[in-house]
Amino acid sequence: MTSSADDEPVPRLPRGRGLKLDGAMLMRVGMTLALLVMVVITARPCGEAASRFVTGVGSGSAGAAGTVLPRPDNVDVPTTPPTPTGTELGRDYVQLRPGMTDAEVKAAIDTARQKARTAPATSPAP
Repeated sequence: MTSSADDEPVPRLPRGRGLKLDGAMLMRVGMTLALLVMVVITARPCGEAASRFVTGVGSGSAGAAGTVLPRPDNVDVPTTPPTPTGTELGRDYVQLRPGMTDAEVKAAIDTARQKARTAPATSPAP
């Protein structure tokens, strides 16, 4: 029992002759390749120039900015050692905690101002 549907020819898939690229497509491929080559060639000089700029910002070439940026010789070090409780806060600092009332914050600020007035003035090394 064969039906008429089995006897019909099977449609075939169309076969192409490879890639068909028109002029605009070739132009896009060429521009993309040229851009890729340019990026590969200019990556190193551009990276070195950016590195020199970033590392040279605080070297004193910007006038007074070189003296403002922290260096090992111009950083203020706390005058007292850290507290023995293991925290990194020294006794020169007043700690502000979350949840403090306005009166507690004001008292802490007043304490810090009083400590700053009575502390000996230290100047950074030249």
